[in-house]
Amino acid sequence: MNFSLRSKLFLLVGFAISLAAVPIILFSRARLLESGMDREREAFVNTVMLVEDSLSVRYLNLLTSEVESVLQSKRDLRQYATMMRDMLLLERDAQARFSLERWKKVLDAEGLHLAFYDVEGRAVLSGKTTDLLMEDGRQDFKGQSMRSMLEPRESLSDGQFAVVRVPGGSGQELPVLVCFMPVKNRGTLVLAAPVADAEESRAQLERRMVLGIQERLDSLELSRGASISVVSSDGRVLAGKGTHMSLSSLPADVLERVRKGEALEGSTEGGENPVLYRLAYFKAMDWYVAASIPMSSITAPAEQLARHLFAVAAALLGASLLIMLVLTMRIIAPLRLLTVRAREIAREDFSSERGVGFADDIVDDLPVDRKDEVGQLAGAFAHMVKALDENIRRLVDTLAVRQRMQGELNAARDIQMGILPPPDGAPKSLGYAAAAFLEPAKEVGGDLYDFFTAPDGRQAVVIGDVSDKGVSAALFMSMTVTLVRYALAEGLSCPEAMLRINERLAENNPTCMFVTLFIGLFDPETGRLDYASGAHCPPFIVSPDPKVPVRALTETSGPLVGAMQGVDYEACRASLAPGEYCLLYTDGVSEAMNEKLELFGENRIAETLDKLRGASPDEVLHGVMQEVKKHRGSAPQSDDITMLCFRRAAQ
Repeated sequence: MNFSLRSKLFLLVGFAISLAAVPIILFSRARLLESGMDREREAFVNTVMLVEDSLSVRYLNLLTSEVESVLQSKRDLRQYATMMRDMLLLERDAQARFSLERWKKVLDAEGLHLAFYDVEGRAVLSGKTTDLLMEDGRQDFKGQSMRSMLEPRESLSDGQFAVVRVPGGSGQELPVLVCFMPVKNRGTLVLAAPVADAEESRAQLERRMVLGIQERLDSLELSRGASISVVSSDGRVLAGKGTHMSLSSLPADVLERVRKGEALEGSTEGGENPVLYRLAYFKAMDWYVAASIPMSSITAPAEQLARHLFAVAAALLGASLLIMLVLTMRIIAPLRLLTVRAREIAREDFSSERGVGFADDIVDDLPVDRKDEVGQLAGAFAHMVKALDENIRRLVDTLAVRQRMQGELNAARDIQMGILPPPDGAPKSLGYAAAAFLEPAKEVGGDLYDFFTAPDGRQAVVIGDVSDKGVSAALFMSMTVTLVRYALAEGLSCPEAMLRINERLAENNPTCMFVTLFIGLFDPETGRLDYASGAHCPPFIVSPDPKVPVRALTETSGPLVGAMQGVDYEACRASLAPGEYCLLYTDGVSEAMNEKLELFGENRIAETLDKLRGASPDEVLHGVMQEVKKHRGSAPQSDDITMLCFRRAAQ
């Protein structure tokens, strides 16, 4: 018996729904009851934790308010003391005493006490309260003598504070906040203000917290039979809602564990009405938070939910089968069309002429106007096909442009490398050996080097670094190399050649490019090196003798080349002993960075050269490059790297 795809889908979905729904309906009641009870239990615990958090927050807020009050008193005392100190520093003794007496009357009216003691600690102005403060043997809360605070201390120019108890009118000792403000060469101002007693503050804090937590409890909606209460350590119920839970009915070890910081949860087993309870201890006030709820109040919502879900599941089973019949009739037809069009895309040859522009035929007749998921799928499929067609067009064009640009860059690199001599193509001369190395950061770069024999027989060595990279830097580099060769070919000295090159480069330089340039003429017979350096990196000269330190030629002839006209360049001179070699390099070596953005630096170059004293020029270049790569690690090359090394032969 053959069934259509629609019938198969309907029967399959109906069987699957029935197979899944019947076991769920039959066996999920216990799970629903359990999850419902867990939610009710969690809601109850969260409510209790909310009360606990509210208790902590109110305590911190009230405590902060008390602390802020004390801080405000300290600020007021310091402000008054500073004003009177400034007044005393400006007035004479007689006028100052008169002003202090006026201040004392004003402050007495505000409940503050003022006294002044000279540099010897004698009372110039005092009162009953301040006399009590400064009695012999009187100490503050930290155990420091009050008389000792009258000693002048330059480090306490903003004053110091102390809290001390003095006898009050009712025979009790009251806490007083005292500010000692030194007055230079005059004595010490003493300002005192009474502060709230700690015991009274704690009692007031307790009353305010109880009122606040009671308001919070009154705003909560508790389940039937549930209760939450705040109980003192002696068993008094300070605040609560519902039937209060008695702490005396709990085992002593439970209360002991709670006092150690545990928040205990549990349930009473057996009995006519078992309950779930939670206990927590608020150490700051020595209070307990006790809450309980009957287990019947927790299970009732879960049982009701299970019955409701049972009825809903049965109704949904029948409705699902009916709806599935209608949906399968609408889904199959457009899905079949989408399948056919997807197969057409799979058979398409995108490399052929038809491969570009195939989208119109594929998306024709697709049900993109439908508003349901099938229509959205058809619309997404059509959008995908059109996007694929457009991306293929762009990819073909992009590949063509990229291939053309890559070919042009490769040609430019070949031309650039052709302008420069081969790295091992230094002139062969008795007593002279040289080698060079260049590695651009891009396809083409702005670094340059050159070596050739000058008309007077000396060996010319040239190295430079253009301010930019890429094609523009390569063009500027080629112009610089040409100008250097022509200048030295005419027999100009190094500074004269540098001057001419600077003038020519600066004449037409709309992009304000420049080059750091080193031009040297080396005589292998005498070891004399005449050179000019236009702000280039300092070369290093290395002796084969380990006792002779590596030295750098830090002398420069002038500024950057090509930046501005009318600049003079001075001649510089150095000498290479037999067996010594000179390393020229660009900042791509010294400024090579690793992953931590640390530069290779000239010190590392010198340390590397110290290990390569007897090496050939080619070995020196490879040794330095190896250390640069080791320092750089996985970090990309950020600049062109160029080096030139020449050696005077040992005699």
